[in-house]
Amino acid sequence: MNNLGDKTSLTNNFIMLDENNIEIGKIQVQDYSADESNIRTSQISVVYLDDDHVMLDNFKTIYSPYFNVYVTDSADTAREIIKNKEINIIISDQRMPKITGVQFFASIVKEFPDPIRILLTAFTEIEVVINAINQGQIYQYVRKPYIFQDMKKMLEDASEIYHIRKSKSGAYIDRGKMHLSLSPNFEG
Repeated sequence: MNNLGDKTSLTNNFIMLDENNIEIGKIQVQDYSADESNIRTSQISVVYLDDDHVMLDNFKTIYSPYFNVYVTDSADTAREIIKNKEINIIISDQRMPKITGVQFFASIVKEFPDPIRILLTAFTEIEVVINAINQGQIYQYVRKPYIFQDMKKMLEDASEIYHIRKSKSGAYIDRGKMHLSLSPNFEG
C-alpha cells in the first residue's frame, strides 16, 4: 500500500483473457479506496450476462472495486437480479447458447425500461447492431476485448444517463454538473 496524502492506494495487476482463455493483455488497476470517485461509483449496480465464465470472472474481479457487480450465465437469473435489485446498467453478450443479447434485452425492456443496456460481442454483424438498437434500445455496442478504462468510463457515463432518466424533478445536480430536462409542454 502507498500513502498519497489521506488516500490509500492499492495496485492490482490483471491478465485479460479472451473467450478461448488466450491472453490478450495485462492491465494494472490503481484503487484509491478513499477516493471520492470510488465512493460515487460504488453506488452503481451492474448486471453482466455472458455464457463465458472466464469473462464473467474477469469482469467481477476487475470492476467490483468500483461498482456493485452481479454476474451470471443465465438470462433467468439476470432477470431475477434486475427484478430484486436496483440495477443501473445491464451488460449482455450477444452470442449465447439459449438466448442472444438482443433477444434478452427485447424481453426485459418493457418491464425494466430504466437500466442502461450495453451489448458485448466478439463479432461485428451490422444486422445485429441494427436489431440491438431497434429492439433492445441499447446504449452501447462494444467489441470484445474491451479496454478496462474505456469500459469503466462507459459504465460511469451510463450511470449518469440512468439517473437522468430516473429523475422525476426534471433538474438535479450530479458529479458537480447540472442536468436539466424540459417537459414536452414547455413554452418559452
